[in-house]
Amino acid sequence: MNWNLHTVAGLAMMWACGGLAATGLAAEPVNVLVALKVPAGCRAVTGTAAAAVLAPVAGWAREVVHETSGMSLVYIPSGSFEMGSPAGEARRKADETQHRVQISRGFYLGKFEVTQAQWQAVTGANPAQFVGPASGTFPVENVRWDDCQEFLRRLNAGGSRFRLPSEAEWEYACRAGTTTPFNSGGALSSELANCNGNLPYGGAEKGEYRRGPLPVGRFLPNAWGLHDMHGNVAEFCQDWYGDYGAAPAVDPQGPGRGSVRIFRGGGWDHDAARCRSAVRFHDSPLYRAPDLGLRVVLDPE
Repeated sequence: MNWNLHTVAGLAMMWACGGLAATGLAAEPVNVLVALKVPAGCRAVTGTAAAAVLAPVAGWAREVVHETSGMSLVYIPSGSFEMGSPAGEARRKADETQHRVQISRGFYLGKFEVTQAQWQAVTGANPAQFVGPASGTFPVENVRWDDCQEFLRRLNAGGSRFRLPSEAEWEYACRAGTTTPFNSGGALSSELANCNGNLPYGGAEKGEYRRGPLPVGRFLPNAWGLHDMHGNVAEFCQDWYGDYGAAPAVDPQGPGRGSVRIFRGGGWDHDAARCRSAVRFHDSPLYRAPDLGLRVVLDPE
């Protein structure tokens, strides 16, 4: 862990305003130095550090960049949420049992899906099917769960603590405080995410079906600054697949053993209903597809 000092204009002004409110005197902005925690091997993103102070997130910088890979990561605070979907949600599946989940520790999550350029920088290879002269900013796809573990092993060779998100962490971060089918609301079309535009959801109009991934970050982020949580490529999670009950849970990690791994989010070829926040996909750890990639977690300490 590193400590970085950042000048945060306006934070002291808020304190001053509170103290001067009774007098009616105007407060002048004051610059103060605030120490922010930054994970080892990362640097805080300029201009975003103040968010970690104004909306406290355990002192950790709001957004960081991993120096070696170039991956941008956003701090996700601890909290609780309703995992799964309510009984009345259209196109709901039987394995989306709604239950209360607590995420007890904050973590960093990739702002974007891992790109082809980032994967190649770490592994020396590019397994993606959608490859071209400008495909470096496209999400890496056509990778197996086992390939993802090797990618993480290499990332962690320098002492970092990267991993795949648990299924609960993924949905918690995707929702970002929302309870609707999507983090953008109750409807989804290909104007909001890279999904099959012929099959929108929730009364949205039909749109373009692009028949392949797009560069990461083309669509608006959710409330916590994460892009492409719906569509583009689905994303592997760490968990084995298994049913979860209605009982409350704290930091669930899925079954201790299994035969198929979880992936979430839906891809560019999925209808919008299959891109809902609660939808669960699963397949063999050896499964690979041109609509399946990953997004990583970095444990700050």
